[in-house]
Amino acid sequence: MKKCILFFAALVSVFMSCREDIELKMDDTTGVLCVNGFLYADCDTNVLYITETGISRPVPVTNAEVKMYVNGVLKEEVSTSDNSGHYLLKEKFSPNDVVRIDVTSNSRHVWREATVPECPKDFSVEITPAPEKKYYDSYIEDYTTDNMYKIEVSFSDVSSGKNYYRLLVDKTSSVTSYDYHHDYYYADTVYIDGVEYISHKDTAYYEMKTHHGYNERLYIGEAPSLADEEMNATSEFTDGIYNYYKVFNNSRFAGGKCNLRVYDIVHFDYGNSFPPETKKVNSEKDIERLPVYSYTQYVGIESIDEETYYFIKALNGYESGSFDYQELTGAIKMRRNVEGGSGNIVFVSRDVKKIVLYDNYKPAPVFGEEEDDDDYSDDYYYNY
Repeated sequence: MKKCILFFAALVSVFMSCREDIELKMDDTTGVLCVNGFLYADCDTNVLYITETGISRPVPVTNAEVKMYVNGVLKEEVSTSDNSGHYLLKEKFSPNDVVRIDVTSNSRHVWREATVPECPKDFSVEITPAPEKKYYDSYIEDYTTDNMYKIEVSFSDVSSGKNYYRLLVDKTSSVTSYDYHHDYYYADTVYIDGVEYISHKDTAYYEMKTHHGYNERLYIGEAPSLADEEMNATSEFTDGIYNYYKVFNNSRFAGGKCNLRVYDIVHFDYGNSFPPETKKVNSEKDIERLPVYSYTQYVGIESIDEETYYFIKALNGYESGSFDYQELTGAIKMRRNVEGGSGNIVFVSRDVKKIVLYDNYKPAPVFGEEEDDDDYSDDYYYNY
């Protein structure tokens, strides 16, 4: 027994003598200066978002100095920001200009210099109702809706080389309607000639409300004249990644014409996309209370560079919830183009058109049986 104890002690001593304490060191990634912004050639004011990396989240930088050079000439200096680290640039630039952004903060210096892409050529867009088109939601398989709007886009490639684009689609829509309300409730107990009565309030009124539509995911699963299959909503090679940001390249129309077709939906009252042509009314007063529809669509083509194209494709994977599930392509790598720090500064040329489909549109009134709306008094007594 004594020999066994000695042997075990010797064995423990051997293992202890072979142990080596390894100090775990982690790189300190805090304090890295990050600059992000999409700067548009057609905008009077662009925004840079300047932060620094923190332990758990970005920290806004409010003491940065920003310099903007256009074709080697200093055009603007900005050193003021709000508490969220937003810096406004009001100097305009044009396609084919060489633009440089320099940012300095606490002895840290980052920059980005690039040539602004050319603007898309011969851009045109047409929007028409597509009542026969059904919307299929790839995330909710049983959900479909009718009454969509067909958006047909056409433009010419800027050159026969490799070019990259993004489809811009945004809308504002609203319907103002009047809801009929009938409030009936107990008000008070009164006594008349010793008899108890319950006082009631019975009020009828119309309440005006405005419902604003919201932007949906574009339905781009079917695009027969589409330039690039990457514009499809999903692809079997990307494990269900949805093209949220609608980027594509010119691999199928280099130097030629691109014809693009997508569909959109607009939710007015009760999910209707098309305003009714007529509306039943009971009296002349109801004509003033007809619903009013407004719908404006903004459609554009943005010209971006290759780095931005692949950065946005990575964002598509992230937004689709497939960031860690790329079995065929591997993990997504988020690109950056800011030298000396982190972030992405993107210069964009674009052509955008505003199309007003409904501007305070009212359905045509159709008279039905008239109802008396004046048969309501504010207060009356009822013998309970």
